[in-house]
Amino acid sequence: MKASSYGIVERMSGGTDIDIHVERVRASGVTVVPGGYDADQISHLSRRIDELLAEQASRAGGVHVLAEIGEHETLRCCLAHEEAFVRLATNPQVLAVCRRLLGDYFVLTQQNAIVNPPGGAHHQTRCHRDLPYQHFVSSRPVAVSALFCVDPFTEENGATVILQGTHKIEQFPSAAIASELERPIEASAGSFLVFDSMVFHRAGHNRSARPRRAVNHVYGLPFIAQQISLPDVLGGRYAHDPDLARLFGYETRPAPSLEAWWESRRARLR
Repeated sequence: MKASSYGIVERMSGGTDIDIHVERVRASGVTVVPGGYDADQISHLSRRIDELLAEQASRAGGVHVLAEIGEHETLRCCLAHEEAFVRLATNPQVLAVCRRLLGDYFVLTQQNAIVNPPGGAHHQTRCHRDLPYQHFVSSRPVAVSALFCVDPFTEENGATVILQGTHKIEQFPSAAIASELERPIEASAGSFLVFDSMVFHRAGHNRSARPRRAVNHVYGLPFIAQQISLPDVLGGRYAHDPDLARLFGYETRPAPSLEAWWESRRARLR
C-alpha cells in the first residue's frame, strides 16, 4: 500500500528488486539479497570451509598456533583455494547492488570465511566497521560488504546485529542509543547480508549447539587497499580476464618502480 503524503516533489522509484535493495542500504544500512544457490552448492561451500580451515591449521603448526593470534576461526582469501569461492565473489545480484552504490569501478578488498562457534566469545561479537578505525561519513558509500550465509542466520545462532543508520554518523553512539539501534538480521542459508561497510555491526552470541559459517566480502572503491594482495595470492590467475582482473585488483596494484609505471602507461596505448 502506497503511503499517503503531501508536499513531496521527489521520491525514490523502487521499481525493481535491485532498486529496493539499494534504497534499503542507503536508508538503514543493510538489505538481504537472495543468492540463488541450491542446497548442494551451499553444502559444498560449508564442507570446503571446514576442510580448508583444517588444512590451514595443519600448515600453521596446529589450531593452537592460530588461536594465539585469533586466526583459528577465519579462512582468508578463500577464492585462492577453490573456484566455487570465485563464483561466490562474483554473484550477479550482489555485484548489481554494488554497481548502483559504488559505480562501475570497484575492487574486492577481502573475502574471508568466518566461523562463529557455539558458546564462548568470538572476536566478531565486538561492534566494528568493516573499515575499522574510520570515523567519517560520506554522501555515497566507499565500500559495501556482502556477508554470505553458509548456515541460516538466526537470533539463536548469533545472526549479525546491525546498528541501523550508523553509516551516517561519525562516532560510535552512546550505549543507550546503540541498544535502540541494534537489529539482528535473520536470513536463510544461501542469501547475502549486503550492507554499507561503514555501518557498525557485530556477530550475535551463538547460543545453539552448532557453528554458524559465513563468508564476508568487502567491495571498495579503488583507493582502498586490499587486506591481502589478491593478485599475489592468485599468482596471476584471472589477470587476462578484463572483468576479474579489475575486480581482483590487478589494475590497482602500486607500481614497484618508475619503469613499471611507464610500462603500464604504454600498455594502455596498445
